[in-house]
Amino acid sequence: MLLLEKDLYRVAKMRLNNNEDIYDAVQETILIAFKSIKKLKHVIYFKTWIIKILINQTNKIYKQKSQNKIIPFDDSERTGLIESTNIEDIDLLLDFDFMCKNLKYEDRAIIILYYIEKFTDKEIGKILNLKETTVTTKRTRAKQKIKNILERSEENGRVR
Repeated sequence: MLLLEKDLYRVAKMRLNNNEDIYDAVQETILIAFKSIKKLKHVIYFKTWIIKILINQTNKIYKQKSQNKIIPFDDSERTGLIESTNIEDIDLLLDFDFMCKNLKYEDRAIIILYYIEKFTDKEIGKILNLKETTVTTKRTRAKQKIKNILERSEENGRVR
């Protein structure tokens, strides 16, 4: 589990802004995984399985916060600058805060799971309950949106 700690944190941060909520989601995920480890049929799918549990937990916390209309303080201060202005290789420009600020939840989940966590489109589809072709399409569109934003920012003389 400790080997996945950074991965779990990063995935939880896609949906939640408050560190306390992120750590609660990760902790609850670990408890659920521990209690239901016997349900895992193939060990090679452990990471996919636990991330799916984590996404369900983050969605649950997000919905609870949304219903209570709680706006996390650090969400209003999120800025996310991209340090590089080289648009030739968009894969290298995927800045976590930039994505959290500019992409919808599902799009940033797909981008992060694909480029950072190295899941295939098929595995992402299983995690997010989407068809593999839908994941591929959404990833392509999100990547294009990032590229367009970067190009507009570069034309204005700054990258955001």
